[in-house]
Amino acid sequence: MEMEPGGPSSKKVKSAAVNSRQEAQAPPTPASPATEAPCLDPAETPPAADEDDGRVDRISNLPDPILGEIVSLLRTKDGARTQILASRWRHIWRTAPLNLDCRRLPDEEHGLTGVVSRIISAHPGPGRRLRIPAYYLQDRAATVDAWLRSPALDQLQELEFCHVSNYRPRLLRPLAPPPASTFRFSPTLRVVTIGRCLLPDSTVQGLHLPQLKQLALERVSISEGTLCGLIARCPALECLLIYYSFGFQCARINSLSLISIGVRLRHRYLSDHETDEPQFRELIIENAPSLERLLRVDILDGLHVSIISAPKLETLGSLHGEMYLSSSILQVGVSSLLLAFSML
Repeated sequence: MEMEPGGPSSKKVKSAAVNSRQEAQAPPTPASPATEAPCLDPAETPPAADEDDGRVDRISNLPDPILGEIVSLLRTKDGARTQILASRWRHIWRTAPLNLDCRRLPDEEHGLTGVVSRIISAHPGPGRRLRIPAYYLQDRAATVDAWLRSPALDQLQELEFCHVSNYRPRLLRPLAPPPASTFRFSPTLRVVTIGRCLLPDSTVQGLHLPQLKQLALERVSISEGTLCGLIARCPALECLLIYYSFGFQCARINSLSLISIGVRLRHRYLSDHETDEPQFRELIIENAPSLERLLRVDILDGLHVSIISAPKLETLGSLHGEMYLSSSILQVGVSSLLLAFSML
């Protein structure tokens, strides 16, 4: 652009005027490469994303493996609903690891069973998480076994047989062991919750869980020897919760990897069929070099705790009763250090 000769102030005024006229006549300047949004195929973008407010769907432009990881972390219903977001998402749910939480689906007699069966049949696998009410092991054992054998759950990482408190009529029924198909996932399981189950020696014997990091035993019947052996067969175990479990009086802990232990004893006033079983009353930490937290959920019943070797132990929460530290005896009545056990 040529400028007429003149003083510095004249040049500035004329340049500003010319620039102003050019800006008024020129079309809008496109966004710079640093802020420009990724270009998406219009067929893959929901119409509302471009037509309503000019924004683009950045999430849909992510690679399939990342989208699949996102979907696998959603609740069951929400994961399935992603199929209606755009054509880009329609195949993602079927290729993402299956996250199936039966507790968040309606349970109308056998309606839930049909829904879960259809979901498992429609999904090719692999599985990420399966969470079902523990009473299914009593009421629908064959159905649960069929689910566990499905390819949709191959390589399962998280398995929960969870206690459901509002099913009181079922509490008096004899506890059932988990189906044999449960432990086909032993090589890949990372998180396991076993609720209202019978764990006989024959079920646990020979079991090896090399990647398991979190184990919760809730209202489980298990012998002292079986419990000790189960812990020993989890070389990567970091968090252990023993909640209202019975069938043993003493739990002995020998683990190089355990970081957190949480316990809650059964109340003495409970009067169901489980009261004939031996009750958990003593915890002995024999060798736990990585243990940092030992947490008691409540202080209603006394727990006799012996700590022989736990050099990294820093937190004792809600302990009550007599506790032994090597050759020293301490009377402990701590109720406010930490009042909850958190599975990391």
